[in-house]
Amino acid sequence: MKKLIALCAMMAMFLGLSTKATAQDFDPQAMVQRQLDRISTELSLNKDQVKKLEPIISARMQKMMEFRQAGMEREQMMAEMKKINDGQLESLKAILTPEQLEKYITMQSQMRQGGPRN
Repeated sequence: MKKLIALCAMMAMFLGLSTKATAQDFDPQAMVQRQLDRISTELSLNKDQVKKLEPIISARMQKMMEFRQAGMEREQMMAEMKKINDGQLESLKAILTPEQLEKYITMQSQMRQGGPRN
């Protein structure tokens, strides 16, 4: 019985450490690149569009990281991110074709509803 308790305690400790390590390994630049790759593929962007989109997505990620590091409450962060997302959408209107923009809006809507993330 004591061995079982000790084993469970060790497993809980290892699970806690692995979760903590994953949170520390968060790489914002890798996340920006994944978003760029996904959007580029889904919307069939040309190289010029990708080049223009990268700083917009990077700026959004930077703001998100600032909010997280400031310890902002979830609701407040969501409200601020909505403002940033709305501004990003305005910037995308100058980069994307109307068809691409429509598809982007659909993609975002699906993601917010827990839809497919190919």
